[in-house]
Amino acid sequence: MAKVMMIASGKGGTGKSTVAVFMASELALSGSKTLLIELDAGLRSVDVISGTGRQAVYDISDVLKGRCDPRKATLTSPHTDNLHIIAAPYKSSDTDFTGFKRLTDSLYEDYDYILIDTAAGLADAFYAACEAATLGVIVATADVISVRDGRLVSDEMYDAGLRDIRLIINKFSRDNFKYSGFEDLDRIIDGVCARLLGVIPASAAISKCAINGSLLAPLSPERQIFRAICRRIQGQDVQIII
Repeated sequence: MAKVMMIASGKGGTGKSTVAVFMASELALSGSKTLLIELDAGLRSVDVISGTGRQAVYDISDVLKGRCDPRKATLTSPHTDNLHIIAAPYKSSDTDFTGFKRLTDSLYEDYDYILIDTAAGLADAFYAACEAATLGVIVATADVISVRDGRLVSDEMYDAGLRDIRLIINKFSRDNFKYSGFEDLDRIIDGVCARLLGVIPASAAISKCAINGSLLAPLSPERQIFRAICRRIQGQDVQIII
């Protein structure tokens, strides 16, 4: 059965969707059949970041409203057949997430991993993902506001029943960290109250690939970081390098 994980953030601008796409891509490229579902209605970006934008006809709202079968809304990554994507609506919609867990349950046997890219904050999409997921991943940046909001997300995940909650610190810069208000990364980890899964640097390469819907270069430091994050998700003991 698939391992279901949600990728969330307390505030917008943390790079949550980019992280979700590159994580899903890396899991798929490692041989795991992976589904990425985007729930951020009206702020869709996963289709662009994954390079599937021109394929999208149906979205998660169509599936949940019964307008189409999940397979009709499923896009295949141009980079690997192991990665499938269901996009969020391009425009804001009154999507009812009541049946979302039933949907993920119905797809358990088709995938090794199901990733849910939630909307930022604590909206209906977030709570629907909490109900379906067994692993929560919080994406935060190294600043007081993001960490404070990340703690709210962590607390809500815990209250919803999630006990495996991880943290990715994204857009990290050693030069800027001195102005972050934190003495070290342990303060961020304690602030969010989640186990550290990885630290991703501020990177022009990541931004460029996200805009172009392309993969990171195989030997690039950024690609190695995402690869290590996914190996940790798969249960391997891999050292976190900053």
